[in-house]
Amino acid sequence: MAYTKRATILVFLGILFLALNLRGPFTSLAPVLGQIMQDLSLSASTAGFLTALPLLSFAFFSPIAAGIPRKLGLYPSLVFALVSIACGIILRSWGYEFLLYLGTVLIGIGIATGNVLLPVVVKVNFPSRISAVTSLYIFTMGIGSTLSSSLMVPISNLELDDISGWQIALLFNLIFPVLALTIWLPKTIKGTKNTPKEPQTSRDRTMRHLLKCPVAWQVTLGIGLNSFTFYSFAGWLPKMLSDLQFSEIDAGYIYGFLQFSTMIPGLLLLPILSRSNNQRALISLCAFSVFIAVTGLIALPQYAIFWVGLFGLANCSTFIIALSFVGLRTSNPNQAAALSGLSQSIGYALAAVGPTLVGYFYTATKAWTMPLLLIAVIALFCTTFANLAARDKKVLQN
Repeated sequence: MAYTKRATILVFLGILFLALNLRGPFTSLAPVLGQIMQDLSLSASTAGFLTALPLLSFAFFSPIAAGIPRKLGLYPSLVFALVSIACGIILRSWGYEFLLYLGTVLIGIGIATGNVLLPVVVKVNFPSRISAVTSLYIFTMGIGSTLSSSLMVPISNLELDDISGWQIALLFNLIFPVLALTIWLPKTIKGTKNTPKEPQTSRDRTMRHLLKCPVAWQVTLGIGLNSFTFYSFAGWLPKMLSDLQFSEIDAGYIYGFLQFSTMIPGLLLLPILSRSNNQRALISLCAFSVFIAVTGLIALPQYAIFWVGLFGLANCSTFIIALSFVGLRTSNPNQAAALSGLSQSIGYALAAVGPTLVGYFYTATKAWTMPLLLIAVIALFCTTFANLAARDKKVLQN
């Protein structure tokens, strides 16, 4: 498909603006959760369910999202995702408990759709630069998350008439989908042909056939197990550091450093990924470094800030490279959508289970050694599957 230079730049900006929406509306809830609990009289268990609800939405809706472009088209599906996020942000900010849940689910549906389809958009528009563009948009996701989360508390200090500060803060996230819609909505209205015309078979279009493909499972488990290690580690890190005798201030500083360290790989990997699509040694090194970071925290917890920084760098690097395989290991956009839906559905299901499993081992042993060893073992499995996924083989290929 031929694009003018201007159209290509607009699509690239659209990809980055869409990426701003795929983490910020999710992570921005935590900084004002205490205010929400107090204002709406939510219990701790209810608040915990609220924070897990987006992950459950991601896991459930990701395989469904893969089929939306066949009904609406690729670009209209992106508009659907952005409108869903925007509506969710508005409802979540309304000030009622039921709308808080409904809005969170809509945000989860929109983010799940964007997560699944963004690799497809990259494959369609930048087939020779999949790894580099993937690296850039994940870096942009980190920018959106950091910007949104850091502004929540300052904005929540504002009040307008009967509107609580946390409502204003959460409503601030609306700027991200509106910004992205300024690019994707005009392209949809103009009826831009956004996917190549090619024969489509049920084998290409459904995830059912991918379940029989070893390469698809290697990519899926590489992404899924990586997600398990991140959410299991990050979800309990403040508690781990507290039990390791770090002060609350130091624990918060180190946790913030983890979030910052996940932004760096998007820039560090860009010159490497732009030169070659062969990253077998690189992803193996990154995935194994997650294992080193976790076992390092067990053995030498006094150097926690180093191990946490290494974990963030290695885990996010693994994720960036593994996610690029969605485009590199498929032959057409339909396969890419199906593989993206499969990998992210299983990935977020594992992410939702991970913190609970780690919490169970901590409760049973009253220590963090066993939970961290569990994460380390999963990191080794992730290394194995990521290495296999990095081989230059296509899905559904004999």
